[in-house]
Amino acid sequence: MKRYLAFALAGAIGLSAVSLAVADESVQTETAKVKPTKLSKKKYQNIKLINTINTFNKPGTFQPPKGVRTVVDWPKQLKFNTSAVPFCKTDASSLGLTATTEEAIAACGKKSVVSDPKGSTAEVTVGGATMVATTIDVQVTAFNESGKQLILYAKPIGAAAQLPANILIGKLKKSKAGKKYGKALDVTIPPLAAGAISFFEVTVKKSKYIQAKCKPKKMTFQATTFFSDAPTSSDTHTVKCKPKK
Repeated sequence: MKRYLAFALAGAIGLSAVSLAVADESVQTETAKVKPTKLSKKKYQNIKLINTINTFNKPGTFQPPKGVRTVVDWPKQLKFNTSAVPFCKTDASSLGLTATTEEAIAACGKKSVVSDPKGSTAEVTVGGATMVATTIDVQVTAFNESGKQLILYAKPIGAAAQLPANILIGKLKKSKAGKKYGKALDVTIPPLAAGAISFFEVTVKKSKYIQAKCKPKKMTFQATTFFSDAPTSSDTHTVKCKPKK
């Protein structure tokens, strides 16, 4: 079972985040929530951010296309203060040796966790042309890392709890998607021996790590995913904020 379900880290794919992207919500959708929505027009405030990406099954199969890289472009109203939160106390390689999420948090340090465990999960769907799909539930924990990076610790849970955790590294950089955006998180998706990621949600808890202001009043989020077996897909989502008087 481990042979079919375990993650394996892959190298970064040197592709532009906007090349050959097709906006098609039948492939993938990007949604986001910002709390609170009533914000100052000038002063950045701490917010809670929920970002969700759903990837749907390919026609004729019981699983989604296999993603190799996702770039999430954040609205220009958002500000990331990576130095305001402690960095993980260990490196990604050592973190990958931990057996549980609790051990990973102990190794990195609780204060380096920027995600909310109640809203940070993923699902891997394993299927095929002649079989019923199986879903693997995964708990995701995001750690702040030096060098403007985010470590995503993905640990299978439930029936797949015996499988080891895998580490995804997201790099925070300047967005190249246009004037609506400020920063982008570039994440390499580890390939699976079988199946593909069908759901990925990270809730960034309210803290100085992420802040926002309400000018202009529409925040545009974008997710662009490159697949090994399907065309690149891009989807956007708009969140409206209310300026404080």
